[in-house]
Amino acid sequence: MGYLIAVEGIDGAGKTTVANYIRDFLKKLGFKAEVLKEPSDSEYGRILKSGGRLDPQKELELFILDRREDVVRNILPRLEKCVTVIMDRYYYSTVAYQGALGIDPEEILRINEEFAPKPDLTILLDVPPEIAVERIKRTRKPTKFEDLEYLKKVREIYLSLESDEIRRVDASKPIEEVKEDCTLLISDLISSSSFWELRLRRHQD
Repeated sequence: MGYLIAVEGIDGAGKTTVANYIRDFLKKLGFKAEVLKEPSDSEYGRILKSGGRLDPQKELELFILDRREDVVRNILPRLEKCVTVIMDRYYYSTVAYQGALGIDPEEILRINEEFAPKPDLTILLDVPPEIAVERIKRTRKPTKFEDLEYLKKVREIYLSLESDEIRRVDASKPIEEVKEDCTLLISDLISSSSFWELRLRRHQD
C-alpha cells in the first residue's frame, strides 16, 4: 500500500502549492506520487464546483457522495499500487467547512471515517483568515466559501481537530519556509521502516 497524505487548511493557505511541492519532492526521491483534489470530477463534484450556495445538508450529502466515489475510483486503486496519494483537501475540509455552517463536526467526521481511509499524515496549513483573504484578492474575487467571518469559523474547527496524524504548519510564513517545514514532516514519514520497506518492494516488482 502507498501512503496517504492530506493537505488541509482554509482557502488562501497555500494547499495546492504545498501539495504539488510534496509530490515533486517525493518523485525526486524515487517514489511514485500523485496529487488528487477534492471535490473531484465526479457528477457530484461538478455540482459542488458549479457555483452557488446550496442547502448545508444537501451540500454535505454531495461532498460525501463525491468522496465515496473518489475513494473507490481514485484513492484506493492508487494506494494499492504503492502510489503515495497527496490529497489537496480531504474529509477534514468537509468537517471544517460544513461544520461552520452549523452541522455537527463530530458527526461529519464519523460519517467520513466509516468509508474514507485515514491519512498517514495530515498537514494543516494554518493562516489567519485576514491574511488568507488578502492573498485571494490579489489574484481573483473571493468565492462563496471565502467570506472572512465564515473562514474564521472554519479555522476554529480546523484548530479544534485532534488526531495523532495531524501536524500544524504556520502558513503565514513565506512559502519557501512553509515548504521547508513540510519537507521535515515528509522526511519523518518516509524515514519509518515500513515506508522504506514499501519502497524496496516497489523496486523489486
